[in-house]
Amino acid sequence: MSDKKRHGHPQDEHDSASRQQWQREREQVLAEYGTWRSSDDERADVATEVQTLETLLRLKAEQQGSPEPGVWREEQTTALLTEVVPRTVIQPREQVMDLVPTLKQFFAYLRATGRWDPDSMRPQEAPTLLGSLEFATLEAADDPSRRSFSTNILGYGLAQGVDLEDDAELAIYMNWYNSLPDEERLELSETGRLANPSTPFDPDTAPRESPAAGVSTSAWPWFLPAPDEDIGNPLAGTDPGQEREAFAANAFVQRAVAVLEFVGDGRRVTGTDALGRADSAALLEQMGIERGVRSMWDHPELAGPWIALLDGGWLEIRAGWVRRETGPVRFVPASEDPDGFVEFGHAVLTATLFGKDARDGADGGFMGMPDTIAALLVACGPGGLTLHDALSEEPDAPEVPQDPSTGEWDRDELRRLFAVAHDLSDLAAMGVLERDGNRYSGSSAVMVALIALIKEHGPGESESR
Repeated sequence: MSDKKRHGHPQDEHDSASRQQWQREREQVLAEYGTWRSSDDERADVATEVQTLETLLRLKAEQQGSPEPGVWREEQTTALLTEVVPRTVIQPREQVMDLVPTLKQFFAYLRATGRWDPDSMRPQEAPTLLGSLEFATLEAADDPSRRSFSTNILGYGLAQGVDLEDDAELAIYMNWYNSLPDEERLELSETGRLANPSTPFDPDTAPRESPAAGVSTSAWPWFLPAPDEDIGNPLAGTDPGQEREAFAANAFVQRAVAVLEFVGDGRRVTGTDALGRADSAALLEQMGIERGVRSMWDHPELAGPWIALLDGGWLEIRAGWVRRETGPVRFVPASEDPDGFVEFGHAVLTATLFGKDARDGADGGFMGMPDTIAALLVACGPGGLTLHDALSEEPDAPEVPQDPSTGEWDRDELRRLFAVAHDLSDLAAMGVLERDGNRYSGSSAVMVALIALIKEHGPGESESR
């Protein structure tokens, strides 16, 4: 694995440096805002305002791909307050009511200090927009359909006085939640409310158990079907020479081919080593994907194959240009050399799995290894893999293991599920896997690449759980 790491794309280091740069910028802006606000109004609760703004700026960067503190577009601002915040932030209603007034003060600071970015809405439009968002923000916060199930559950606990930062209090609350009948847990997770609980939450009478970290009790991931049930013998019958159709039909291979043919003798790249906006839009259109483009890196259909082709040596970036190279296996169209095309398809699929395995999760790599290997084995089996979420009411959905020391869901086991779900969703977005709702499937072409990854890990690591 150590020599694989050397194939990491320079974009990883650039993205990491860029994130750190914008984080420093946010910290500086918030510090300056605190000083400016204190001098403007000595009665203001500056610490609370800064905390609110830190959350909004972080979500704008992480969820909307807009790290610049001074950029505030109309649609972006509306989505931040009415979609992103309700889905991700747990807060009482009085804090929701403070969102728009705090943002008004921040906009005033940006204009007064010259930090209002020209790419933003016109300054005179901002007060009208924020005025229209005061009610819309409250309405969105009260709409359970805009919140995630975990936000609904924890939001109810917050309303009951639970300190969500206190592990002991949170453990007591989750013990109570897990003790509710199924229909009440479902109601609470879907609505964030519980009109007539069979057992009302009372922190004084609830059992107080120590929130010790859970310990995995299963060798095979609990959220996957047992290996002797659906997988069969996934390593049999996967000779790439006999699977030409599987490679030709794989969306990731198709997109890698489209990238190579589009680059041709050379294309200009941006400062982040990506295709420009116009080229990215044209390439997406060729792929039959109609979507607005701000950056190539926002589109896994392009970014995934692009990084794999760079990792594998089929593309080379030099002096602001990207050019095609031969790579470890020369690309040939299936119509000219079917067997050669299969070799290329196998190589490029293997390159993307190896590349994601070599990177950290924060830089686009796998987050759930080695469980992800087990999940891919199931997904590439005859029945595919249905990955249920933690609160699934399906009769065949596995139960989340409990931590015996607390009686609540085992957090480590939940993290295993969430990490694998992230990895499979990422592979599906790139086109490596096919996805239908929460069902994932991979062809024999993917299995061939997976075999190479398993061999790289060695049997001990891939089967350690």
